[in-house]
Amino acid sequence: MNARHRARRPDPGFTLLEILISLMILILSLVSIFALFGAASASHRRAVASQNAAQLAWTVLAELEQFPRPAQLPNLAGQKHPAFDGYTYDVNFKRFGPNEIEAEVVVHWKRGGHDETETYRTILLDR
Repeated sequence: MNARHRARRPDPGFTLLEILISLMILILSLVSIFALFGAASASHRRAVASQNAAQLAWTVLAELEQFPRPAQLPNLAGQKHPAFDGYTYDVNFKRFGPNEIEAEVVVHWKRGGHDETETYRTILLDR
């Protein structure tokens, strides 16, 4: 057979179009992954802030349980705890029963320029 009549075999390398398509797929995948990391990071920060607020509230409530007559304690506003920087709390008392006082702790903090608040309640015994 003549060299002239032989079928030409394509080059075994990649074409420019195949490389561009694969790069686009790679870029789209990386953008999606980085977006997931951003969302996961924001979710983690929210969870940590909420956990800190809960820990502060339970710390304050544990301190209040040490008082024998919590009904005589005044309501508190804008208090700060030295172990929880960036958080403030309010404490409100309300008589719940003859020997029971509801203690409400409202924790405030800022996240991303927005005010966040969580409220925790428990019943204290007036001994």
